Amino acid sequence: MTQSNRAFALWVDKQDICDIRVVEMKTVPLLPGQIRIKIARFGFSANNITYAVTGNTFGYWGFFPADDMNDTYGIVPLWGFADVVESANSDVPVGRRIFGYLPMASHWILQADKLNEQGFIDTLPSRKSNSPVYDSYVYCGSDPNYDPAREVWQANFRPLFLTSFALAHYIASETVETASTIVLTSASSKTAIGCAMLLAKMPHIDVVGLTSSDNVAFVENLDCYDEVLEYGQVPNMRYKTPVWVLDFAGNKALLQQLQEIFDHLHHTTLFIGITDIEAQQNKPAGKLKGEVFFAPEHIKLLIKLWGHELFMREYGHAWQQVVQGIEAQYCIDEFSGVDALIQRYQQLVKGELPPNQLLFGEF
Repeated sequence: MTQSNRAFALWVDKQDICDIRVVEMKTVPLLPGQIRIKIARFGFSANNITYAVTGNTFGYWGFFPADDMNDTYGIVPLWGFADVVESANSDVPVGRRIFGYLPMASHWILQADKLNEQGFIDTLPSRKSNSPVYDSYVYCGSDPNYDPAREVWQANFRPLFLTSFALAHYIASETVETASTIVLTSASSKTAIGCAMLLAKMPHIDVVGLTSSDNVAFVENLDCYDEVLEYGQVPNMRYKTPVWVLDFAGNKALLQQLQEIFDHLHHTTLFIGITDIEAQQNKPAGKLKGEVFFAPEHIKLLIKLWGHELFMREYGHAWQQVVQGIEAQYCIDEFSGVDALIQRYQQLVKGELPPNQLLFGEF
């Protein structure tokens, strides 16, 4: 490969996610059925940092294992677009563009299996997956929701909105039109926003967003929360209906505070994400009551209940409604090169980037 097409990956220390380095990769011959892809363009957000923070707990390091004999380093997953640059699979020609779960790397090998007109499943033996949702790759040319002029929105929001969509349907099924208050931490995060947009359409639900003081104006302008509070106002929260806490922040001290405040009410906490990286360094003692919401399992249940075609139609319709409500609130930051990616990675780890920024990168 030429210097511009050299193969490399970015390795992250699993115990110290601030430690990120560029590692050259050997170009090995393809085996039958395999394809080599070049990562083209990708979204990047606090969600990718969550993959790193929870990599051991939820198995995110297993999708794209680093060639590291000591298992010290891992490769953070991305969502984005890739082009097939070499193929040993007659059903997946060179030049085809795909969308899906990708490594933070320039190139990768996939084992294209269970092919159909829409895409395929990666069954590479080294891949250790926690859900087939992450193993599916879609041909952009066969995707009715694909718009080449709007790749930035698909890469940044589409995978996160799957969680938003599944979560909103779960809350709807659990509340069954019973008056309820839904409290979302990290209300400025993309997954929380998508969920809030859908919940706001349910008349029996009041949607409350918790965010930092710097993000209050942005969150209020989204117009999807009935009430927006900064974290310092949490002690003043008073509700009479059953409360659901949807936690996207992962701040244990905050969750303990909320559980104490809502102790006299019927309340349920769902653990969904970790946007507050700093809070992971010094967690207070004590156990939290609640359960993990693992979106891929709920997505599988919806597909089984509705069928894949209806699921995709309902999901696509919901997404179109949401994107129309948020598009004007965001600005796009397109960047190129490894150094630019590492810079933004470190900024996200430190929580230095504004929530209204859509990062869209290429190597």
